[in-house]
Parts: sequence; structure tokens; C-alpha cells
Amino acid sequence: MRKILTVEDENYRMVAQMKILFPIAASSIILCSCMIFTPPAPEQPPEEPPEQPVEVIEEAESEQIEPEPQPEAEEFVVTEEVYSKTFDEIEAFIRNLNEIIRNEDYDTWLTYLSKNYIESTGDPEYLKQQSEQPLLKKNNVHLSSLRDYFTYVVVPSRTQAQLGEIEFIDESQVRAFAMIRNTKALLYLLVRENDNWKIEVW
Repeated sequence: MRKILTVEDENYRMVAQMKILFPIAASSIILCSCMIFTPPAPEQPPEEPPEQPVEVIEEAESEQIEPEPQPEAEEFVVTEEVYSKTFDEIEAFIRNLNEIIRNEDYDTWLTYLSKNYIESTGDPEYLKQQSEQPLLKKNNVHLSSLRDYFTYVVVPSRTQAQLGEIEFIDESQVRAFAMIRNTKALLYLLVRENDNWKIEVW
């Protein structure tokens, strides 16, 4: 005999089913919520490679190059014939010059001088320096011109000059030496100009 369900029985059955389904539904909802709202893990920035130490390369000290020693100037060599001929020319030149100086012939003396000698020796600054020489200073001599230099310096000192030896600098310049008490002393520096010997500045 089939049992007839009443309204109360139906309600009781529905309540029982709901009690069973509710925990399941709640679990599903919670699970879904976790899946939906779980924030993604933050992306880790890519690791940068460690900085390589910078190698400092010091510049090598520049090598100090020592200057090469300069070779000594070679002595200008002439033949015995050239030496003898030049010696005779200069000996005659000095002999005539001595006579000019002894006669205190200033104008002729000028013709025995190079242009450079005239300009340098007649320079006021040079004459001032020569005026400070002990002998001139002692005699209160003040040189103011090339003529003064000739009168007070050349005439007293060069009237007895005698050539003892010559030394070639090159083919046109020669040092003339006198022998004083067996000692070689420079007498004149001579230069050849237009085939004539002239006194040059030392």
C-alpha cells in the first residue's frame, strides 16, 4: 500500500536535501573564490648581471730618451801649402797693421776692419763696458766712440804684435796667435772678405 506524502513530509525532505547540498555548494563557492581572486604572484625582475670590475690601465711612463752626445766639431784641415801661403798673407797683414797703429792712423785702420767689427765695437753699450776696465777706469777714461777705442785701447796694446801661429776655422776664417813668453795668445780673429783679410769680432 503506497504511502501518501503530506505537505509536511515534502517540506521535511526538501530541508534535508538542502542541509546536504549547502556544505557542498559553500565549498564550491569558496574554492571558486580562491581560484578567481587569488592575485598573481608578482613578477620578479630579471636579475642584472653583476657589474664587472673596471680594470684601470695606467699609462706607462714615457721613456726618457737621453740625447745622443754631439760629435765634436772636426778640425778644419788644410794642406801645408795652403797653410804656408795663408800664414805669409796674415803675417804681412799684421806687419802693415802694426805700422798703421803705431802711426795712430785711425782712418786707414778702419779699412782693416770687417763691417761687423765696426758695428759691434762702436756700439755705445760695448764702449761703456770697456770703460769699466781697470786701467781705463784708473785713468778716468770714458770711451764714447770707435775712435776713442782705437786711441785708448788699440794703440797702447797692439803696436808690437807678432804672429806666431794660425789656426783655420774654415776656408775663410782664421785665428791668429801671438807667442807671449812661450804662451800662445789669441791676437786676432780674421775673416776673408773680397780676397782681403779683415779683423773680425771674437
